[in-house]
Amino acid sequence: MTKRQKTRHLTRSAHSKRRKKSNRNIPYSESPFSIRDNQKNKRSSTRVIELIADLHIHTVASGHAADTIRKNCEIAIKKDLKAIGITDHGPGLPGGAGFVYFYTLPRIVANIKMPIKIFSCVEEDIINKKGELSLEAGCRSRLEIVMAGCHPRTWIARQNVKTRTKAVVNAITKGYIKVLTHPYRTNNNIDLKPVLEAAAASGTALELNTSKPGDRAAMLEFLEKCGNNRNPIIVSSDAHVAEEVGTFTEAVKLLEETGFPEKLVVNRSRESIKSFFGVKWD
Repeated sequence: MTKRQKTRHLTRSAHSKRRKKSNRNIPYSESPFSIRDNQKNKRSSTRVIELIADLHIHTVASGHAADTIRKNCEIAIKKDLKAIGITDHGPGLPGGAGFVYFYTLPRIVANIKMPIKIFSCVEEDIINKKGELSLEAGCRSRLEIVMAGCHPRTWIARQNVKTRTKAVVNAITKGYIKVLTHPYRTNNNIDLKPVLEAAAASGTALELNTSKPGDRAAMLEFLEKCGNNRNPIIVSSDAHVAEEVGTFTEAVKLLEETGFPEKLVVNRSRESIKSFFGVKWD
């Protein structure tokens, strides 16, 4: 082999080693999540994400929903769900349920004998900049999952973006809530960045809400931000009529198409729900 041939051989070997090194598999945690990248580089095989619970469901107790706990359970069972959350509006929303209803809700669901797990929950409203909620703490402590969202005709709806965001962050960091519902909707008008950071630090989930399919662009942006920040999410219907329970098809498509990390979806399994919310499920 001539001197020139040896030089070419060594150069090719060096390039080959560099290519092998640069193409090594990078752990997920070392690579930022990007929906655009995942859509561009989708694998030919399709992931299948199964959601076993709808944890955000309303009943007639909310004042503007149509069906009972039993009716919601019947539809959920037909759709092969393993659990639902009865998550009526609290007194912070005009027409919402009051103290007595939520105080007795755990006993009510415990006495409904149907082949599905029923969690006692509430969708609360923030009533001041401190992040405090409309339902008394002693009553909330009886419930299994406390959620909160921004709704029209409430205190938070009358505030500017800075005040709204501060109130939401306080509710999260003080441990008042375990889920923030539909945070990406334009009518919420909050700064998502500090909210996502506070939620990630405190172990609070954000909700991908399927009740308004027209929110697709906002949902995509929300998923990308949650993926980048490693925020756990729940996917729920926000059903106000029983037929809406478990309407996950479009949301699941978004999760699968974008490659959103399945491990960040809390309602994917019984074990993840029990672990994340600290609830019993025999």
